[in-house]
Amino acid sequence: MVKIEFARATVDDVDKLIDVQNQSFYVDYVKYGQCPGYNHSKESMTRIVLNRITYKIICNNQIVGNIIVRDNHDSTYYLGGICVIPDYENKGIGQEAIKFVESEFPSATIWTLETPADKKRNHYFYKKVGYTILKEYMVGSVNIVLFEKKMNQTNNTWHL
Repeated sequence: MVKIEFARATVDDVDKLIDVQNQSFYVDYVKYGQCPGYNHSKESMTRIVLNRITYKIICNNQIVGNIIVRDNHDSTYYLGGICVIPDYENKGIGQEAIKFVESEFPSATIWTLETPADKKRNHYFYKKVGYTILKEYMVGSVNIVLFEKKMNQTNNTWHL
């Protein structure tokens, strides 16, 4: 496994975060004709960094991914985005990112996230880290799956 670090993103990271998301979500954009993680403007990414809890994933002193969290202010959280650029996929970074973000919010009772219904690789990953499918629905022309992970003392205390 590669050595990775997590740090809160700042507005100084906006250009690099846009680049990371564009690399991570380009295939989805081409496939579906739309992707909420692809092609953010500098202004929209700045709003995300300022209004959401945004972490950068760092490997070898470069940003290789990010995590975006929405606090619903009721002990539930929405994982609005987690991505790793293609060159760094399949190195355990996603699993470490999930462990990290869950450890940052030990009072969380439920985590939710969305992913396209036909992205079976994503489904495998999220199930592997404890998420289950709640429902499917359409967003525009894309069939989306809503995943949920209920937390308790045994699965939200990770030892990094």
